[in-house]
Amino acid sequence: MKKYLILLTLFLISGAFAEEAKGPIPVLVAEVQGESEVVTQDLPGRISAYRTAEVRARVVGIIEKRVFVEGSNVKAGDVLFKIEGRSLAATLRARKADVANAVAVSNLAKQTLKRYKKLLTLGAVSRQEYDVNSAQNQQSKAQVEQARANLEIAKINLAYTTVTAPISGRIDKALVTEGALTAAGTTQLASIEQIDKVYVDFTRSSSDVNRMRQAMNAGRLKDTKMTNLEILFDDGNVYPEKGKLEFSSMVVDRETGSTSLRAVVDNPNFVLLPGMFVRVKVPVATTNNIIKVPQKSVTITPTGAEVFLVKDGNLTPVKISLGPMTGEDWFVRSGLNNGDRVVLSDTSILKNMAGAKFAGMTKKEMQAAGMTPAEKKN
Repeated sequence: MKKYLILLTLFLISGAFAEEAKGPIPVLVAEVQGESEVVTQDLPGRISAYRTAEVRARVVGIIEKRVFVEGSNVKAGDVLFKIEGRSLAATLRARKADVANAVAVSNLAKQTLKRYKKLLTLGAVSRQEYDVNSAQNQQSKAQVEQARANLEIAKINLAYTTVTAPISGRIDKALVTEGALTAAGTTQLASIEQIDKVYVDFTRSSSDVNRMRQAMNAGRLKDTKMTNLEILFDDGNVYPEKGKLEFSSMVVDRETGSTSLRAVVDNPNFVLLPGMFVRVKVPVATTNNIIKVPQKSVTITPTGAEVFLVKDGNLTPVKISLGPMTGEDWFVRSGLNNGDRVVLSDTSILKNMAGAKFAGMTKKEMQAAGMTPAEKKN
């Protein structure tokens, strides 16, 4: 309905102009000029935690108590679980006794060796007997070290009955309950994710990379550093913190034909959560005096893209070669020159007005003449 009202209005205006000879119908245009600008690409990405740790039991035992609150923030070293440790405490006492016994045996062997050394100088014992006691003394020393090592292992195992957080972050739900039997190294108790800063994993088509490289080799674009990456939510809102590229793969995925990239971004308020889908606005190049036109001015036809110019009072279609898209504009590789005035008004209506003449006017020119510019809707 709105379209027919516009058509009727334009028809009446054109009739008024024809009857009163007041001149051509004004249409909104934009004057294009070559400029240098950063070319960006919007790429799909997904959030992942900066660090992830699986909390696992390291000894066999029964879970006695869960200490943490599920979904809370924990610090490295905070106690998370208590595992029954009576048998391990008994093992520790036995290892202490083994050390004491090994030390006593070693002291006796040391004293015996001293006596044999004196007897050897007096010729009361043979050299072979002395060597045997010397070897026994060395063995007793080794047994002391072995007993002490076993004691250290027992202490470590007993300490493992108190399960602590390996990293700081937000802990998820507990995967076991009190009374569950744990197996050393295999039973996962919970998981912790550090999300005060997060990774954004995204991909870039290898064909896009090749097109950019060709444009750079031709002098149309200049390379730029991928810094200050912009993160956008699915509703189009921009995340306030800027990301920084941390990794760019040199391998093209065989199935998708794209390369993997990873950025890191601060997340102090935990707005970005692992698994969330976002879009990443990546600066990929800088234009070298290249022309761009608003997307609304471009019409895609079966034979290619075109825009309309006002020439000699007529709407004249001009074929153009499009480059990459940036924001609400298209970059134009060829077809337009500096100073050309591209029509922004809805040409689907205007071009059907037989015999009408048109005058291109910019937004400022229309406002200066007291007119209200009407732009084509996307």
